[in-house]
Amino acid sequence: MSGIVGVWNLDGRPLDPDVLARMSSALRHRGPDGEGREVLGSIGFAHQHLWVTPEEQGEVQPVSGRAGIMLALDGRLDNRAELLPALRLPRETSDARCVLAAYDAWEDHVAEHLSGDFAFAIFDGPKRRLMLARDAIGIRPLYYFHSDRLLAFASEIKALLAHPHVPAQPDNEGLADYLVVGCRPVDRQQLTCFANISALVPAHIAVVTPERLMTRRYWDFAIDRPLRLQSFDEYVDAFRERFAEAIRRRLRSASPVAVSVSGGLDSSSIFCQGERLRQTTAGQYPEIVAISYVGTVGTDADEREYLVDLERQYGPIDRFPIDALLGPVQGAEEQILSIEAPFVDYMWGVTQQLYRRAAGRGARTLLSGHWGDQVLFSSAYLTDLVHSFAWRSVCRHLGEYGRWIQPGEARERTRRFVFELVRNHVPDSLIPPLKSIRRRLMRSRASQPWFSDAFLKPALKLADRPAKFGASFHSLHGRSIYLEARSKYHVQCMEWNNKAGSQHGMDAAFPFLDRDLLAFLIAVPGDVQNWNGVPRALLREAMRGILPDSVRARAWKADFSGAVNRGVARDLPAINRALSAQSLSARYGYLDSLRFAAELPRLSAGLSRADCLDSWALADLFGLEVWLQVFFGRLSRSGPEFRRTPHECEEGPTETHEKATLPHTPAHHSRGFAQLDPG
Repeated sequence: MSGIVGVWNLDGRPLDPDVLARMSSALRHRGPDGEGREVLGSIGFAHQHLWVTPEEQGEVQPVSGRAGIMLALDGRLDNRAELLPALRLPRETSDARCVLAAYDAWEDHVAEHLSGDFAFAIFDGPKRRLMLARDAIGIRPLYYFHSDRLLAFASEIKALLAHPHVPAQPDNEGLADYLVVGCRPVDRQQLTCFANISALVPAHIAVVTPERLMTRRYWDFAIDRPLRLQSFDEYVDAFRERFAEAIRRRLRSASPVAVSVSGGLDSSSIFCQGERLRQTTAGQYPEIVAISYVGTVGTDADEREYLVDLERQYGPIDRFPIDALLGPVQGAEEQILSIEAPFVDYMWGVTQQLYRRAAGRGARTLLSGHWGDQVLFSSAYLTDLVHSFAWRSVCRHLGEYGRWIQPGEARERTRRFVFELVRNHVPDSLIPPLKSIRRRLMRSRASQPWFSDAFLKPALKLADRPAKFGASFHSLHGRSIYLEARSKYHVQCMEWNNKAGSQHGMDAAFPFLDRDLLAFLIAVPGDVQNWNGVPRALLREAMRGILPDSVRARAWKADFSGAVNRGVARDLPAINRALSAQSLSARYGYLDSLRFAAELPRLSAGLSRADCLDSWALADLFGLEVWLQVFFGRLSRSGPEFRRTPHECEEGPTETHEKATLPHTPAHHSRGFAQLDPG
């Protein structure tokens, strides 16, 4: 997690070095190891250094190659074993120098030869051409602004807004993609919440000349070819190998590596596999620092019994309680400025404490189990079984779910199966009206009536379009996993994590989003992943002998929704004050304050329900208001009017009894996944 920024005056005007310095300064938090800047006439690059891998220690970017070639890289290459011999480079070559050599060898096709988490820019002076590239999954963000006279790019949008010729304006379509539940698209990933500022889409490059800007996809998953092995055991061995490699790649660090460990299956598997790698190859990998946030003893968020089993096998885990750290108001403007999106995470205090503890132990990378649930357990394969006339297998798998997941989730999986079965047997022309009918049936909680018609109606119209793909999938299960990796909202979640970690000099990394592991999971039949109806059976069996049996056979997930709802209930007066008729949300035409006032009693009562839907709605509305104030309004020195009053800060949490299924992640991810409607 470094930071890159660049400016090219396309009309040939010399670049003012102060402009580049001002933009780079906006990314100073991404560069605890210093800054490098280079100006070549009308173009300039800057780089904020965070040295993670052993090979980049002490390196100053931008780096230069043959005459007139300049590179700035934020990232980690995972295929060095292939690149170094192919390019005849010594083992100690940094990743940036690898990319530079790869450009010399393959030029326009350089990105096709790279694997890992990265974003980079290369300026080819002799050809008067700039190339931007982003990794295949989108772990590292990269944004750009383009006009007839200017091209500017940066790891974060705030750096672009520091340029005097980049205006700050909301983008209504981008906001709708982010905020309107049930309308979040798979495509349109280039749209951000800021007008005229684009995100470079994952697995794409942009090639810029003084005359034009072109983008193209350089890589995608092989979605039309299933992987057929001889036995379940062979699938287990293949998964184990790829999972270990995903973790091995992210342990390439000169500093300790932290792991967020809950006691759940996904994060615990990462921790235990990492420790097993360290035990079997002494001295090759850095220290692993395990950190866990824990709920109140005796509640559904209490996972201490599993942490004890993990500690017994692999050593101590740093723990801290969460109850005092919940709520969307405290630190809201800091969070919004960090993630640059209209959202406040009611677990932001927990996230910050997690990163602080990791940084305090000297770590520069934090591994988490994000996306494990989504890529390891999709019920779409049940429809594939129907297509194979395997009705008995469908019934057997649905029945087995009840032994491994909570009753509410098992019922939801059954409902989702029925919906997917219908969805995949009607023509595309009927999808828009069916979606409209579903929204009307769910109007009581899912229609978000507090948004104005002028904002909501265009978003709903766009949302009714079915997702389009250039090729057919080998299975509905493969399609489902592909959507988890490719949907716009999930990519935004990746960006959010990257920016949150950058505030603490931390590289957020996700083994379950490893490109090769995802390609394997997309190709594997769904009934193999969930062998005999056991959710995530492939992971459970692969971790035999590595993961404590109590965790490997675990059949319930921690539930943080009660604590989340208590935090939102405590902050409700401040949220209500922020969303008045005088709010920027109302003045910009997004919020219908009268409708919101009418809905507020229902939303408030919903904080005592068995889920977090109403907490999410309130947090989204509050996040929109804070985002508008931070980027388009003026916060006074005393702070915005929505901060808690001293009395509210002293209040204890209200008593509620809620349940929801939330993994051990910042809550933004959990709800983002739950609400995705890919089309």
